[in-house]
Amino acid sequence: MTIAIGESVALERSAESLATVPLLRYGAPADRSSPRVVEVNPYRCRVWALHDRISDYISEESCRAEIDSVARDGQLIPALGRCLPGDPDYDVEIICGVRRLFVAQHLNRPLKVELRHMSEREAIIAMDQENRHRKDISPYERGLGYARLLRSGHFSSQDDIVRALKISASQVSRLLKLAQLPSVLLNAFASPLEIREGWGLDLLKAWHDPKKKPLLAQRARALAEQTPRPGPNAVYSYLTATSGEARRARRSSRGIVVMGGHGAPLFRIKYQLNAVSLILPSAAVSESCIERIRLAVSEILQQERAG
Repeated sequence: MTIAIGESVALERSAESLATVPLLRYGAPADRSSPRVVEVNPYRCRVWALHDRISDYISEESCRAEIDSVARDGQLIPALGRCLPGDPDYDVEIICGVRRLFVAQHLNRPLKVELRHMSEREAIIAMDQENRHRKDISPYERGLGYARLLRSGHFSSQDDIVRALKISASQVSRLLKLAQLPSVLLNAFASPLEIREGWGLDLLKAWHDPKKKPLLAQRARALAEQTPRPGPNAVYSYLTATSGEARRARRSSRGIVVMGGHGAPLFRIKYQLNAVSLILPSAAVSESCIERIRLAVSEILQQERAG
């Protein structure tokens, strides 16, 4: 189950069942004197435009641990948000806690939110302070977030980000390099969220090298076609390896799964030390099928030797 975060959610029954949940269960939103924790209807919350989560990767599967925890123990840590007075569709804007919002919608229960009166810059600082210490926020998401802050004009330069967020200039530079990676390299990984902070510089440097770019793109596309994908360390090592290292990495991998027209796996190509194996499911291979494969492979190998 995937819920469109920050959009109108087409779950009428769920929305109706929470219609009785008031905007604030404790206190009034107009009081800006101090932060307060309230319970709100999650379907009346929208996500801040500058949040640094990638919504495509927020799903029931990726949030399974949080869903189980909240279902068992309740929501222990409130999200961070601010009120939206006068907005006909939403009551609260979520600054930090997009995954917590997803879980509340998924479980159809009120969302705990700490409400604060914040300017855009104050919200940026609060979001960065929370996410910097969370293990589930990826370097790639942080890099995209910093790039978005520069494009939006909230910060004039990398140095401005460094001063405001009190983060090292080298780390900001590394994270922004990740945000510049082209889609062909991102697609080599099972998810861009797997890419480590220090990998962006090497990958981007190779991508901008005219001598290395064609081979790098070829390797990335080959990895993108593998099912399942190798782990992130193996992908990075293969992309950045020399030709000899790449051959050894390829042979030590789990091989390539060849898919049929309907997306079902047909057979696997496995690289071994001095050979290449074709692994076929025995239930799908008859004696006549094996004979046709033998003849086809024999013809291909003879042509390779002759050419």
